[in-house]
Amino acid sequence: MGLADTVIERVRVERLDERVSGPFIPGDSQFAVIAEARGRSGVFAPVDELPAVLVAARLGQGAVGERVTDHEGLLRSLLGDLGPHAAGLGRWAVGALDCAVWDLHGRLADRPVAALLSERPARQVPVYASRLSLDLNSVSAAESVAATAGEGFAFTKWGLRSRDAHELVACAERASSWAGHSVVMDALGTWDHALAEELAPLLAPEAVRWVEDPLPRTDRAAYERLRTRAEALRIGFGERLTHVEDLVELLEHCRPDALTFDVMWCGGITEARCWLDAASRAAVPVHLHGRSFVPAVHLAAAFPDKTEAVEYQMEWEPRRQRALREPLLPETGRVVLSDRPGFGVEVRH
Repeated sequence: MGLADTVIERVRVERLDERVSGPFIPGDSQFAVIAEARGRSGVFAPVDELPAVLVAARLGQGAVGERVTDHEGLLRSLLGDLGPHAAGLGRWAVGALDCAVWDLHGRLADRPVAALLSERPARQVPVYASRLSLDLNSVSAAESVAATAGEGFAFTKWGLRSRDAHELVACAERASSWAGHSVVMDALGTWDHALAEELAPLLAPEAVRWVEDPLPRTDRAAYERLRTRAEALRIGFGERLTHVEDLVELLEHCRPDALTFDVMWCGGITEARCWLDAASRAAVPVHLHGRSFVPAVHLAAAFPDKTEAVEYQMEWEPRRQRALREPLLPETGRVVLSDRPGFGVEVRH
């Protein structure tokens, strides 16, 4: 039997072993999704409990018998199985399983996932750093921002939580000054239209590249209104979107300055390729969200003309990578793509 005829034989979910990854704390993802065929395993981890349960209870069984190399067919089957529930948690679960199957495909083909996606993937991928929990008003903030920026990242991203416009502007300007370059500020969906309108003319592009997720909702109505009332505000969004149709509509009518979708949350690598194409047609720069760091690196390596950088979440990614035998870490602001098959990492489970 050739690779093209190989089918998924089994899908299982395992809890990561605390004895090898260390004790978990609240918020840690603790599960691995595993797809098997011809004595080989493809793994994606770590995964949160709810999507892992959905894979174990429903989606995994539906994937058995699907061809390993037919990623589009598998995606259609999984989304069809979920029906009207194929959003939010459903997409997250589909994305985890999709990534596990891509890892399996790479291992069976003895090629990195990026090399399955592109004949000539890039060897290095630019990375930007985010530290959203840092209080920019703290005594140590200046040293922390300068140290992070000094590691050579493409740029850095910081959290903005205040509701006071003047304090927000001051924090953004201080962060930019400490970093020595313009920064991205993440509002974490905490602003309303009035605050965004007030801030739009005050956030100079020399200090702020864009503001990520200023509004609680990411839909056309909310962002069309924002564009009308705060036209000068540079914005980024994408991680909360789950349907490519919504994405296309937002790109057309509420064009952002950056698209920041997550590979796993949107439905996996297979779906993410469609999102990259949509952003490319709209000429919107893509900066991939860091929750799915390893698959995002492979996607960015495969399509360097469609992605500008991948987010490295400095608070959370080191903890997530405790599940890996050899962490995939940025050096001087870049990640070097491994020649090993699949995602090139080994999950300890």
